[in-house]
Amino acid sequence: MSNNNKYLKYALNAKGELVHIDSVPNGNDCGCVCPACKKPLQAKNNGTHRTHHFAHQPGVDCPTAYESSLHLLAKKKIQEAFYESQVINISFEYKSYCSMNDTCMYMKYGDCAEKTIKSFNLKDYYDKCEQEISYNNINRRSDLKFSSSTHPDKDPLYLEIYVTHASDATKLHSGNKIIEVKIENEEDIDEVIKNGFIESPKQDVFEEAEVPSLNISFYGFKNSDYNLIKHSSYICISRYILYSSGKFICKQEHCKCNELRKSRPDTLYEFCFHSNQAFELRDIAKWLGYKRFNIKNCQMCMYCVDSYNDTGKICRLYRQLNIPRTERPLNTSRAKTCTSFVLNQKEMNECLQKVDNKEIPPITELN
Repeated sequence: MSNNNKYLKYALNAKGELVHIDSVPNGNDCGCVCPACKKPLQAKNNGTHRTHHFAHQPGVDCPTAYESSLHLLAKKKIQEAFYESQVINISFEYKSYCSMNDTCMYMKYGDCAEKTIKSFNLKDYYDKCEQEISYNNINRRSDLKFSSSTHPDKDPLYLEIYVTHASDATKLHSGNKIIEVKIENEEDIDEVIKNGFIESPKQDVFEEAEVPSLNISFYGFKNSDYNLIKHSSYICISRYILYSSGKFICKQEHCKCNELRKSRPDTLYEFCFHSNQAFELRDIAKWLGYKRFNIKNCQMCMYCVDSYNDTGKICRLYRQLNIPRTERPLNTSRAKTCTSFVLNQKEMNECLQKVDNKEIPPITELN
């Protein structure tokens, strides 16, 4: 049901105080005005078959009345709860990132961080709660401002409450500590008062929470550090393996970052591209291996071409050399002794030029 169709149960009396429908006389004698448009209301609270509520006078249309009353009610009830309670809980997600996070070259599947929930009692830091107080550094008013009378130099905490329209980015990212709460009904307000300000779920770190979280966001809080020395996360790489026979492979795989090492101790040479595009890097990898060890392979020969029926590589001189036209697996190591081998110099130069121009992902040699 939209806010426009919800019953208006709170209004402003002659003193500007927010009052409930059941605390005023029935009809036009209630002496109340709409929190939004400030026009007179009539109280409809003498029936037993209909929800008691305030109504505008005939002909008056005020679509934001419910939103305004709910907003005022939230400020009033949260402020009262702050002074009446010993504990106002705030909880938000905290990430401790790997100390190598900013210089790491790996293709990571997610954040390299340990996630925890930081929880505090608001009353341990603040003893004042005021409505409609200006921010310290921007020309805006806050719904509620929490501050400390005993430590006036302590940075205040601001609360922004909205029903349909969230705060603008200028306010939220002004550098102040801000908690923004979305409410849709009185029950949401009661939940905030009961459970405190619990940041809305971002990932599975909140799955064990004992209470559901409303739409609550935190801004300007210290919620991360880079103090995590040891952390292992899954990474994506393209591994190149060269054997002493001259055969090589280039494949895509993933592993834990602290487990990246040679696949086998007897391989001649291994390195990894920090990329998940193994096939695009295969030709570059083979020429890097050749440049280092000068071991011939059929796939480096200009007579090694694609089969016309797209079944793989074949040797154009297979009849002359008396070798199978196709074979599985392809014995590419015969290039070491082949008298007809001609290095594909053009392809090698083009691939190595990409290396010189740093057009490839970073490389790590594996020992």
